Amino acid sequence: MKKFLSTAAALGLVTGLAATASALELKVDGVYQVDGYYINQGDGAAGGGGVFPFDDQFSQALRGADTDSDSWYWHTFRINPTLIVNDKVEVRGDLRLVDDDTVWGSQPDGDTGNLSDGKHIRMRKLWLVYDSPIGKWEIGRRPAGAWMNDFVNSSGAADRIMLWAPAMENFKAYAFLQKSFEKDGFDGTLENNDNDYYEVAAGYVAEGITAWLGAAWTDDNRNDIGPLGSEFDQYRIKGYGDFKLTDTFKVLGEFDYLFGETSFNSGAPDVDRDAWAGMLGVVGNFGDLSTTLAYFGISGQDDSNDSTAYSVGTGTGTDFEPLYILTGYEANVLNGDLGPNLVGTAARTSGVHAVMLLADFNASEDLTLHGGLAWAQADETDWFGPELDDEYGWEFDLGLAYKLYQNLTYEVHFGWWAVGDFAELGGATTTEDIYLLSHHLSMKF
Repeated sequence: MKKFLSTAAALGLVTGLAATASALELKVDGVYQVDGYYINQGDGAAGGGGVFPFDDQFSQALRGADTDSDSWYWHTFRINPTLIVNDKVEVRGDLRLVDDDTVWGSQPDGDTGNLSDGKHIRMRKLWLVYDSPIGKWEIGRRPAGAWMNDFVNSSGAADRIMLWAPAMENFKAYAFLQKSFEKDGFDGTLENNDNDYYEVAAGYVAEGITAWLGAAWTDDNRNDIGPLGSEFDQYRIKGYGDFKLTDTFKVLGEFDYLFGETSFNSGAPDVDRDAWAGMLGVVGNFGDLSTTLAYFGISGQDDSNDSTAYSVGTGTGTDFEPLYILTGYEANVLNGDLGPNLVGTAARTSGVHAVMLLADFNASEDLTLHGGLAWAQADETDWFGPELDDEYGWEFDLGLAYKLYQNLTYEVHFGWWAVGDFAELGGATTTEDIYLLSHHLSMKF
């Protein structure tokens, strides 16, 4: 009898758990991608060096070796699970089985227990979404660094408490607190040495019209330690617009204005923050042919003591890659996600004014052809010291994408950067043009 009751209880428990589990729904999407690159004049691009458009004599003086080409493969595998608890609550995540840009030949094969190199399994984002009566909450480590268009976006993750206004037909709004760096939680001797970010934004979305305006405040006290410490306050006003003019043409634009100051405990003069970024484009849709004519720019560092460079670190943004070389992730020029390098750091410090013409043609249901033409120059060059030319030069791009099977796509890109006199660094050297060839196999699910 006891055995029967025990068995019945166990079956009841299993049935109850199964019934609970069946109320959950798990959705998963993601991508596996392999990228191969060749750069004729590189500086260890796979390791973050990017392009190196100098002749051999200057290369030997700087590096003790001839300038050489770079070629490598890297890959990534990420999945994005969504656990739907009910119609009001879900949990979302970003799981990297192979993290971004793991270079072939330099990964510890099968060493999934060693997470110190950041190249193996890790949960990059994990956050709760709750559709409450007062709006939708997003709490946890969620996507960050991206806003509307890709321009000056550098998608990543951040710890946020975010509230979206209740759903309305055309008006949208949100507000969030982002904890960028926390000191109080584990070291009471350094009280309030935190970095916090606050943002609010509102938008109007209707057929043919999208318009957003946002404001933000960065309160950075990480360096506020002792008489030589400092505090940094930065304020932001940003906007975005996408307006359909006709069935063929639309206009889109974005701006970001940063201002504030760094104040010093020593009483030294404040360093003012005054920087901008902006883009404006016209997009044409002619059936199988689509075109974009656009200007984009970020401010550079002038010769004063103020901070006027928009971003020496990320430049025009990690996500913004309309050009294979000048804004290409792996080339590390105006796109600075791979870190500092000689040409890229100088360009991002100098800022940019650029004009580009892009075209995509659907040659068939599976084949898309791409072409690009751009010219760019620096915004400010006086910071460098020696007389520095402001011309970045011209870029020409060709590419194609072919759908091999449903969600499996193969792409080939070729870029040529006719390097301008800016890279001569005030006449210190002569330069050579940059060629980049890449191919990409991606599977999305």
